[in-house]
Amino acid sequence: MISSHNTSKEWKSFRKKLSRLLKDAIRLSEKKDRLASEDFQRLKEKLYSRLDQLLETACNDKDVKRLIKRLHRHRNELFTFLEYNGVSPYNNHGEQQMRKPVIARKITQQNRSHRGAKTQAILMTLFKSAELQNLNPVETVLSLTKNCIDANCDDENEFSMAA
Repeated sequence: MISSHNTSKEWKSFRKKLSRLLKDAIRLSEKKDRLASEDFQRLKEKLYSRLDQLLETACNDKDVKRLIKRLHRHRNELFTFLEYNGVSPYNNHGEQQMRKPVIARKITQQNRSHRGAKTQAILMTLFKSAELQNLNPVETVLSLTKNCIDANCDDENEFSMAA
């Protein structure tokens, strides 16, 4: 984990350059529809060039080294939101999707067995899928369960197929 308390000049400088690069990439994504294709491509290539220069930074700080290593590993995914329409530069949506199940798991004091964890994962997936389709999650899962019982489902594979 990268230290949030690192006060070295090297860390602060690297963090500032990376932050500026990411903010510029987000601004470019917001202007994508208003730019000519050639201009957008040129500016995107410039961002990749800046990223590559940043990744070639010689450093002694352990946090900078660790972050550079991670950025190298995920270089091709870093600007996915520039490559594909409809992809957000933020992961907040995914985090919000997981919030309710995580809180529910914490309130119920975790799962007490592997089978319980598996059952909860399946139920949370079914509940969230129903919710995203504007269906009543409880009624939907109840209906799926009744259909599965009526069809004599023997295992989870048959249950998920019934869904």
